[in-house]
Amino acid sequence: RGNCVYEHGWCDEATNNAVEQWRAFIDRELAKAWCRGGILAQEDGRLKAEKVWVEDYLKPWGKRANEQLRDYRRWKRAQKLASETPGLSLVDELLPPLNSVDSCIPELFARVLKCLQDADSSGKWPATTPKRQLVMVSTKEDGVAVSESLSSAHMKAKSNNVVSASAYSFAEGQGGASGSFSVGAFPPSYEQPKANEIFPDLMKAAFELEMALRPDREPSSTIAVNRNAQFRPHTDSGAGAGQSTSL
Repeated sequence: RGNCVYEHGWCDEATNNAVEQWRAFIDRELAKAWCRGGILAQEDGRLKAEKVWVEDYLKPWGKRANEQLRDYRRWKRAQKLASETPGLSLVDELLPPLNSVDSCIPELFARVLKCLQDADSSGKWPATTPKRQLVMVSTKEDGVAVSESLSSAHMKAKSNNVVSASAYSFAEGQGGASGSFSVGAFPPSYEQPKANEIFPDLMKAAFELEMALRPDREPSSTIAVNRNAQFRPHTDSGAGAGQSTSL
C-alpha cells in the first residue's frame, strides 16, 4: 500500500548506516548475554553459556537429526527396492524379521502383565465411575446401549443421577470385566481411587514401569487401567490429576 512505502530509500547512505548500527547493537547484546554466566576456568576460559548450549541443545539436536536422516535414507532405499522387486511391499522391507525380535519379556513388563491378569481373573474389577461410564461405548448384556449419545451422557452427568453398574454386566466384557479405573493419588480434595486398596501390587508395578520407561519425566499422579473399554471422543479437564485439558 502507498502509505507503507519506505520514503527514505533502501540503498542510500543513511539507511545503510542505520542497519549497520542496528547489527552492531544486536551483536553487543548477544555478547553480553553469552558472557553473563561467566567462564569456566578449568576449561581454558570456555563460556558457561556456550557449554550449556552445546551440551544440552546442539549435541542432542545433532543426534536426533542424524537418527532422522538415517531413517529417511533407509526408507528411500526400501522404497526403491520395493518398486524394483515384484511382490515386495515397502512394509515388508522396512519391518525387521520376526526372528530378530527379542522373545524375552523384561521383568517390569512381566510383573505388570501378571498383575493385570490377576486383576482380570480375580472377579474384583471395580465398577467404572458413573461419569466415566457416560463417555464410554458400553452395551448391557441384554443388548441395550447404556447411553444413546454423548450429549445425553453429558446431561446425565450434570444431573448426577446415573447408577453405577457392575463391571461384569456389559457385553463388551465377553464374559469378563469391562471398564476403566484409576490407580494413584488424587489431590487431597478428591476421593482417592478405590482400586489402590483392591490392587496394590498393580499400582506399585505400573508406576515402577512408568519410571523405568520415562526416567526423565515427572511421574504421573494417576494411571488409568482399561479392559475392553471403548471411549467416545471427549475432553478431560485434568482437574483430578493435574494434567492439562486433553481430547
